[in-house]
Amino acid sequence: MTVENGSQLPSSEFASLALDGDSLAQLQSVLERVEQGRGVLVRLADLMGGAVGQAARLGMKGLGLAPTVQQKIQKTAEIAIERAFNIAIVGIKNDVPLVREPWRENAGQAAVAVSGAVGGFGGIFGLAPDVGFTTLTIMREIARIAREEGEDLRDEGTRRACLEVFTLKTFPARQEEDDGELGFFSARALLRGRPVVMLISEVASHYGIGLSRKFALQMVPVAGALCGASLNAAFLAHYRALARAHFTIRRLERTHGRAVHEAAVDIRSGAASETFS
Repeated sequence: MTVENGSQLPSSEFASLALDGDSLAQLQSVLERVEQGRGVLVRLADLMGGAVGQAARLGMKGLGLAPTVQQKIQKTAEIAIERAFNIAIVGIKNDVPLVREPWRENAGQAAVAVSGAVGGFGGIFGLAPDVGFTTLTIMREIARIAREEGEDLRDEGTRRACLEVFTLKTFPARQEEDDGELGFFSARALLRGRPVVMLISEVASHYGIGLSRKFALQMVPVAGALCGASLNAAFLAHYRALARAHFTIRRLERTHGRAVHEAAVDIRSGAASETFS
């Protein structure tokens, strides 16, 4: 098959051609942002790990051997997710379209950075306030992005989709990098139809993994404040990218159906990128 410039397209691009050029460009853009955000988180975690030295690395391993600490983080994550789920949409209007506001995004980044710094100084005693504030900020940003992409926050399916963002990709470790952005589709299928109580529990377990790694990196005094501030800001940016991709995909699926999933497969394999060259 050929495109307008006469070049041949491999068969794997047939699915991508079911989407118009603008839709395909949007899909490729949001998936690239997710990949870039994950890369930033990995590099930042490596940098912070080096900055705080061997103590942080030992702390990360120690978390896996300290059930009481792990249970506290898990419980903190679940409480934070549940509270954020219940109040994050308050004040967001459904009867008027929302537009992106860069100043609001910058203010959110600054706020969670301050929270992370304070939490880093406070150690385990600063964990709950930091997680509660940061999680609420993240959930509110997810809800705003859902509205920007045409979702109705009064709809239970939309609110469930906001929760799903937390399961799509957690704070990454190198050994977990094999599933990539196509986890959008498998995660949604796995969680579909679960009661909200069970969904919150499942989401908290995924989110808690990310919090555990973040907490381990900020356990060293003084350096922990730097880690907490930087990682919180990167955390928020990462979940923003995930939410933008999630709700862009949902919006495109309302028009193109299954072809969106197939086009995402093409993009990940590198086939679809040829259409823009």
